[in-house]
Amino acid sequence: MQDMERSNYYIELQMYCRGRYMTIASFDRSSCEKIVHELFDELRGDPQASDLRLLRINLLLNDNENSKTQLRSIHCTLDELAENTKIIIKKTFRSVNFD
Repeated sequence: MQDMERSNYYIELQMYCRGRYMTIASFDRSSCEKIVHELFDELRGDPQASDLRLLRINLLLNDNENSKTQLRSIHCTLDELAENTKIIIKKTFRSVNFD
């Protein structure tokens, strides 16, 4: 059995609570930068935070020293988060099963 390389990219879901963002889920994504950014481009939301958008999705890069760098961020409503989660899971399922 071949060793699979761990991805360097993560998608992290956060919610704003008590004055700070808490991570509520994390998806390990393909190490292909182009595919990860294309996926992030499909997500619904707004780059700017607002009182209506208390949920945030971050695209993170995990470098060699295990420190995470936030590359992109999008703020969304609960409905947008539900749609975004479907998009992420569909893309992940396809990449795992059809690549």
